Amino acid sequence: MQKIPLKLAAPGMKLAKPVLKDGGIVIVAEGAELTDSLIYRLENMKVDAVTVEGNPVVLEGIGADTSAATRLKRLDHLFRRHGNDEWMMRVKKFLTRYFELRAAAEGAARAAEKNGTGNGQK
Repeated sequence: MQKIPLKLAAPGMKLAKPVLKDGGIVIVAEGAELTDSLIYRLENMKVDAVTVEGNPVVLEGIGADTSAATRLKRLDHLFRRHGNDEWMMRVKKFLTRYFELRAAAEGAARAAEKNGTGNGQK
């Protein structure tokens, strides 16, 4: 399973986890197949990311020139003195995942802007 920015979601992908809103309310159930209209509705509900089955998206390299990617590159430097601290390594791992997703989302948004599309929606 892979957590991806909604901007990189494509029709046909299946949710590995339910999409939740405030208070744990299920918006879309686990196992649901994404469609153009469902992705569009999730965008309107301000959903940022979804967890899909498998690893359909290569996040590495997407959004390499974004502000999130710049922050991601600095994490090694910022945590260089905490290699033996288990808690700090957990924080670093969390931040790494967060900035990878943000960089991918920013990269996808830029690509959509450049191509004049918005996730297949016009």
